[in-house]
Amino acid sequence: MTSLSVIGAGKFAVEVSGYLGDAFQIERFVALPAEPVHAPADRCLALDDFRPSAGTRVVLAVSDVAVRRRLIDGFIEKHGLVAENIVHPSARIDARQIGGAGNIIGPDCYFGANVLLGGYNVVNYHCSVGHHSRVGSNNFVAPNFHCGNSVTIGDNNMFGLSCTVAPEVTIGDDSRFQAGITLFEDAPSGRSYLTPNRVKSIPSL
Repeated sequence: MTSLSVIGAGKFAVEVSGYLGDAFQIERFVALPAEPVHAPADRCLALDDFRPSAGTRVVLAVSDVAVRRRLIDGFIEKHGLVAENIVHPSARIDARQIGGAGNIIGPDCYFGANVLLGGYNVVNYHCSVGHHSRVGSNNFVAPNFHCGNSVTIGDNNMFGLSCTVAPEVTIGDDSRFQAGITLFEDAPSGRSYLTPNRVKSIPSL
C-alpha cells in the first residue's frame, strides 16, 4: 500500500479520498490557507507547515483551476513531489491513455479508443471522452460531462455539470463553461461560455 498526502482538506478532498481504494493510504490532508476544512481535523496539516522531501507522493484534491495551477507549478513541481494518478476501479480507461501525472478519474467514467490524457486533470464521476480525443493538462470536468470523438481540449479549463462537446470540436485554454452548455463549434481560449436561458423563479400568482 502506497502512502500519500492529499493536498486539500475541503469537501472535494474528502470526495477524492473515497476514490483511493486499497492501493493508497492517506498520511495526511494538507489544508490550504483560508480553505474550509472538512477532512478530519486530527489528520490535517497546514500547507505552510508541510515540508515534504523530494519524491513525496501526493494527490492534488483542489477544485479551483487557478489554485491548482499555482500549486502544480509553485509547490508540487518546485519541490519535486510525485503526483499520483488516481483512477477509480469502476472507470473504464486503459493506463496507456494517461500520458501525464496527477490525474483523478472518478467512478463510472469511460474513455474511448486512442484517447490521450495529459497531466493533473480531474474527470469527475459519470463522464465520457470519445475515441481519438486529446485532453491537455489541469482541466476540471464536473460530473456528467460527455464529449464526442476526435475532440481536442487544451489546458486549465473548467467544465460545469453536464456539459457536452460535439465531435471534432477544438477547445482552447483557460476558459470556463457554464453547467449544461453544449458546444458545437470551436471555443477560443480565455473566455467564459454561458447560456442565456437560465431558469428563474417568480412569486406564484
